[in-house]
Amino acid sequence: MRIAVIGCGPAGLAAAHAAHGLGAGVTIYSPGERSPQRGPLVLQRPIPAISTDHPDGYIKQIVIGGSILDYRYKLYGDINVSIQGNILQEGYHCWEFIKTYDKLWELYMKLGTGRAAHVTMEVSSEELSWMVHEFDLVVNTAPLRNLCYQGHTFRSKKVMITMERSYPGQPEDTTIFNAGNLYPWVRSAWLLGNECTEWLPDTVPDGLEAVTIRKPISHNCDCYTDVLLTGRFGAWRNETWVDTAYFDTRNAIVSMLRRSGWDKVK
Repeated sequence: MRIAVIGCGPAGLAAAHAAHGLGAGVTIYSPGERSPQRGPLVLQRPIPAISTDHPDGYIKQIVIGGSILDYRYKLYGDINVSIQGNILQEGYHCWEFIKTYDKLWELYMKLGTGRAAHVTMEVSSEELSWMVHEFDLVVNTAPLRNLCYQGHTFRSKKVMITMERSYPGQPEDTTIFNAGNLYPWVRSAWLLGNECTEWLPDTVPDGLEAVTIRKPISHNCDCYTDVLLTGRFGAWRNETWVDTAYFDTRNAIVSMLRRSGWDKVK
């Protein structure tokens, strides 16, 4: 079985890892450069054969100033938009994100490992459409908005990030979701020694250096019905993560293998 993976960010390499683990031949199409990772990122599920140790920590989640619905409305203006993990639970075990990406990069992007072939290129919509006919499965983790060729709608939310925690006296290994108006920020995180605060546009205090990011929310694009869209930007969904890309890819390949077996039954 031949699998094409678009993108070499953490989600793309997790997808490649899933395919390789099932014995598929993997070709990664990407610019060949590591994706910058900002903020205190963690994994809430381990990647098999990568995150092999016990969890690196336990993160507590606290909502202040209102309810979860208040927080969703404050951040997105829509109470139905999903957010990071399940903040109804008190906390979760986690694994270090950057350490996982480092291991995946060593296995799949270093020359000579033999785990995947690499093609250094930025894939266009025409090339992605061609790949569907050349591979048994194409997995896209590159930004779907950049590949859409029919002018579909892509919802996202712009936020600003500063690299420090902002809740007064915040305990280590906590995420504080601010649903009220006492503080100007929306989320303050201190995870495994890394800190960041998320702000709505035009609310960052003077003197703080901020980075602008866009959080994907949803889309109505149907340009690629034969492509597996996964990863946060590949699926253009907020509730899709690196571990999601691994399990999405694995489940798709397992389903294809089982179907092949059933097709042989007369």
